[in-house]
Amino acid sequence: MTFEIKEARILIIDDQLPNTQLLENFLALNGFKNYRSLNDSRQALELIESFQPDLLLLDIMMPFIDGFEILDSLLKQGKLASPLRVMVLTADATKEALVKVLRSGAHDMLRKPFDLVELELRIRNLLHTNALLKQLNDETNDLAYWVGKRTEELIQKNAELEQFIYVASHDTQEPLRMITGFLNLIQKKYGQFFDEKGLEYINFAIVGADRMKRLIKEMLYFSIADKDLSEQFEYIDLNDALDDILTLLQRNIRNTDAEIRVEKLPIVKGVYAPVRQIFQNIISNALIYQPKNQKPIINVRSENDELETRIYISDNGLGISNEDQHKIFDIFTRLHRREEFEGTGLGLSLAKKLIEKMGGRISLNSELGKGSEFCVHFLKQETERLEQ
Repeated sequence: MTFEIKEARILIIDDQLPNTQLLENFLALNGFKNYRSLNDSRQALELIESFQPDLLLLDIMMPFIDGFEILDSLLKQGKLASPLRVMVLTADATKEALVKVLRSGAHDMLRKPFDLVELELRIRNLLHTNALLKQLNDETNDLAYWVGKRTEELIQKNAELEQFIYVASHDTQEPLRMITGFLNLIQKKYGQFFDEKGLEYINFAIVGADRMKRLIKEMLYFSIADKDLSEQFEYIDLNDALDDILTLLQRNIRNTDAEIRVEKLPIVKGVYAPVRQIFQNIISNALIYQPKNQKPIINVRSENDELETRIYISDNGLGISNEDQHKIFDIFTRLHRREEFEGTGLGLSLAKKLIEKMGGRISLNSELGKGSEFCVHFLKQETERLEQ
């Protein structure tokens, strides 16, 4: 730090020539090389701008423009927030003067006539602080540069990854459709030539291909779920959305003999396709994760207050233990073997991601063996912000 302190730029502003000469001699004797002085305060701001001092030794009582006016101008320009340090030299060393000086943005004050040893110590302390601030600013700027650079790289990599996932998902669906189609043809046309084991193997292959197709589709949807949705917000009648969902799930509802009770639901603000996907995933799980031969009963209701609209989806299914409840929203998390229940492990993680992109959240209340109740929260302040 010694070298930096000796090389510091110091500006003296005092209307009395003997005072500036004294301070210049003092600085020279103490090894400072880069200093200037000014007796006409009207030129102060212009000289500060051109000289860019590290330390300003400023008199307060001056004709034309006094020290407080100079401090006020520097404060308004934001220069006192920079590494510039200001020491006020004044004959008025009362407590009131000290308070006024410090409130004006100065960093130190010394009474005239001053002790030269004390002056040297205070100057070194201010310049040492200045050097530390400069070093911190440089390191902060370096950090900002590298963070910005890495952020750009990550954005580029994420875009490339998203494109790769999209292309891979799109391109793999066609051969999967072909595989499934030919397997179905083999099963239909040549099934009579296979024994029970052979037909079982073909069925396993068809089920596996269908599972892969669902997984690819959900991975694709999950990969694009990070996109900003705020500009697409619209008013959504959840009654219409639930009707669409129940139509899509009609075969599952019929096969399980499920009973779904839906109270009249409110209108919320969001994006239709993600909102439908959220509720479809939750209701699909409620139909799937049931004790064997039990009739699913699913209730959908709503609550409303000043802060949010809440949609509750409850079921009489298997339920989830306390220790597992935090896991179910993690990607690819399954609490049951695939042989027991179908699923990709993406449904609830996707639902959570989508509702959070719309400013809301999802919560769960469940007990093992006693069913689950999911709550989808639509925050009203998010809606109000988007309407402004």
